[in-house]
Amino acid sequence: MDIQARQPRGIVKVNGEIIPGWEAWEIDTNSFYQADTFKIVFAISELPAAYNAAWFGDQSKMLVEIFAGFPSNPEKFDTSELESLIVGQVDDFSMIMDSKIIELSGRDLTANLIDAKTTEKFQNQTASQVAIMLAERHNLTPVVTSTSGPTGLFYEIDHTRMNAERSEWDLLTALADESGMMVYVRGTSLYFAPKPSESDAPYLLTWEPATDQHGYSRFNGESLSFSRNLTLAKDIIVTVRSWNQKNKKGFSKTVRATQNKNTVLAGAAQPIGDAQTYQYTIPNATPEQVLQEAQSRLQQLSQHELKMSATLPGDNILDITNIIKVTGTGTRFDTIYYPSSIIREMTPNNGYKMHIEAKNHSPESILIS
Repeated sequence: MDIQARQPRGIVKVNGEIIPGWEAWEIDTNSFYQADTFKIVFAISELPAAYNAAWFGDQSKMLVEIFAGFPSNPEKFDTSELESLIVGQVDDFSMIMDSKIIELSGRDLTANLIDAKTTEKFQNQTASQVAIMLAERHNLTPVVTSTSGPTGLFYEIDHTRMNAERSEWDLLTALADESGMMVYVRGTSLYFAPKPSESDAPYLLTWEPATDQHGYSRFNGESLSFSRNLTLAKDIIVTVRSWNQKNKKGFSKTVRATQNKNTVLAGAAQPIGDAQTYQYTIPNATPEQVLQEAQSRLQQLSQHELKMSATLPGDNILDITNIIKVTGTGTRFDTIYYPSSIIREMTPNNGYKMHIEAKNHSPESILIS
């Protein structure tokens, strides 16, 4: 990578105005079920007169946009040469007089959907149509993959969902789960799209052990670490039960993940004491929905077995929608990971960095039902 490529620059806008004087900013791009968050620190003494501490204190609402990138001329650039990383509303404003700083923190525009409650039914629309409608309701541009099947089928079975007030975001994430999709906000757009797959092109993290030619290890980042949950490294058995009020029937579905390939054929012969067992109950579901819930819970539990953390030079390429592939350690940790948090931060002194937290099950794990 050339020197110019590692001269990152950032711009912060507040209520549409470029505000100089920031000392640091941090963005946490996290799982699909939460809002992304940000924090910005301004030096009060570096603020322009038109946007001084008094101006900040008088604002009843603040919309923030943070840009980062690698402009061709690091001494002279504008937002057209950078990428917008987050757009969000400020939730908390602090002025710390001893440190002579102002801190802003908040959430991306997912917050508008989280804060909006609804009891609407949407029975005659598909999940993707609901996503489009709710996006437009909050002035978000919908980037939506079409789905089939009216949501009324979900409401007909789940009376709790029909009658209870819930946030529009909870509704969207539930519809996304049931449709095999993911939903998230980037900038001013709402995405309702297929989930990442292990067949997708991965973001590569490469470890090279020390050799006779170079007596030190190499890594295309700054630090890399792993952990393995030995409890979840046991076989996992998940049972989900339901009573369907409409059909007057109760039933359960059980699924298993096994770590030992030799026990796959033995199946139920494995003593239950050698496995971690989990039991869940959901109301008014069909057998298909109960099986789907059991498989989803099993996958979530399995993905917590292996965890990976890495600190890297910051870039705008990696996203929560990517998969990460680790190679070169010569251990079971050489596998695919799904990021759960990507924290990007920029300061004038330390430059542009990002810290990744990711997880996946062991490549030796086998899911069976």
